[in-house]
Amino acid sequence: MLVATGLPAVEITHRPAESRQDQRVNYFIALLDLALEKTREDYGPARSRPYHEPLSQARAFEMVAQGQLDLVWSMASQERMNKARAVPVPLLRGLLGYRVLLAHPSQAERLGRVRSLADLSGLTAIQGAGWPDVAVLRANGLGVITSADYDGMFNMVMGRRVDYFPRSVAEVWPELQRHSALALRLEPSLALYYPAPIYFFVHPDNTALAQRLEAGLMRAVEDGSFGQLFMAQEEHRQALDFIGNPGLRLLRLDNPLMPDFVPPQDPRLWLEP
Repeated sequence: MLVATGLPAVEITHRPAESRQDQRVNYFIALLDLALEKTREDYGPARSRPYHEPLSQARAFEMVAQGQLDLVWSMASQERMNKARAVPVPLLRGLLGYRVLLAHPSQAERLGRVRSLADLSGLTAIQGAGWPDVAVLRANGLGVITSADYDGMFNMVMGRRVDYFPRSVAEVWPELQRHSALALRLEPSLALYYPAPIYFFVHPDNTALAQRLEAGLMRAVEDGSFGQLFMAQEEHRQALDFIGNPGLRLLRLDNPLMPDFVPPQDPRLWLEP
């Protein structure tokens, strides 16, 4: 083992939050910091810092591919894995692929009748511009419009400009709290599922950072600190309770964007759908 001491801390610049209200980044930054700390003796001190201005997913990914940003976390797709180097440890254990539906309260009866993708195809979803999920939903025959305004999408749902907003079951609970004034409704008995690993991505030539992060994350898996951080998030515990509901109707979608290479379904890293 290499032991590096007395060195200045390397700064790892990552994509910042999409808005001041967006707290989804906190867990991923904590995981990044955990991986850096687990490999401190091998690689030396390092600290993470957000980029100085907001970036869309698509823009952040292009900056990583061009070497202008060190790191982004994102849902994997073959296109993205061709542009950048994935650290093949799924950061949400597959929870990203469970999508719950936010809607205006007036949509309750209509969504309650949905039993198939064909039933859902008559409704229109909203998703972020540049999100891979747009292509997944459309490939499964679902109507989608897009917006570049993260906070504005929640207002579009309540303004009935769209019918529903699919959100990750791991992200929706703090979003509901932050937008509580809108009185959004979460459909309690319906969810979508498609395989959607979310990885750290770095520049293709940044082998050292990719290896460091993979080693750090796997050490955290092995010593239990990854699992502790995962379960320390209230939204993850709520997500597990939601998908564990025996009465949940789970509609499975194909994901045509899935990379050719996805690591084996290590039960320490993945939840069974």
